[in-house]
Amino acid sequence: MLLLKRPYDQHELGHSGNGTTAISEVIAWHIDHFAYLVARLRDTPEGAGNVLDNTAMVLLHEGGHGYDPGTGEDNSSHSTENMITMIAGRAGGLVGGVHVDGAGRHPVHVLNTAMRAVGVDEDLGEVVGYVEELLA
Repeated sequence: MLLLKRPYDQHELGHSGNGTTAISEVIAWHIDHFAYLVARLRDTPEGAGNVLDNTAMVLLHEGGHGYDPGTGEDNSSHSTENMITMIAGRAGGLVGGVHVDGAGRHPVHVLNTAMRAVGVDEDLGEVVGYVEELLA
């Protein structure tokens, strides 16, 4: 991530001892670029709407901020707690402009939701279920 003046990629940064603040900077960088792509798709006409109307995109990071049972750390960037997951598009009835608190859900539920939106009525691996609130 040299653009952020960090000599590590995101995964290595989580092991670098720089803490969750450094990881948060990397996540923010990715969110900015995700938002840029979403805006470009929204602003690109297609049929009666735009490309985003026919798209399902997911941004999912490899860790969050919270307890890591592997290390016992309370503020670990490898925790599955407080993970940032974003979904964009309106393909297959995806609902936009909402925030869903995923407490108790696995981040793969968002991937399963995007898969259903594009017609794949299956689950990814052993994680079963999807985020009902994100489908019309």
